[in-house]
Amino acid sequence: MAKEKIINFRIDAQLKKDAKKLAEADGRSLSNWITLLIERELKRARKKT
Repeated sequence: MAKEKIINFRIDAQLKKDAKKLAEADGRSLSNWITLLIERELKRARKKT
């Protein structure tokens, strides 16, 4: 998937720290991990409709 757009949003510092730990444990960057979560939820939503 081409990386074409940037999304900026604010997040609690501790939430970011915890998410980054999970992403790294999964062998991913935080950005890649968040993208994966969004894709997973979109796929789940499509199955419901």
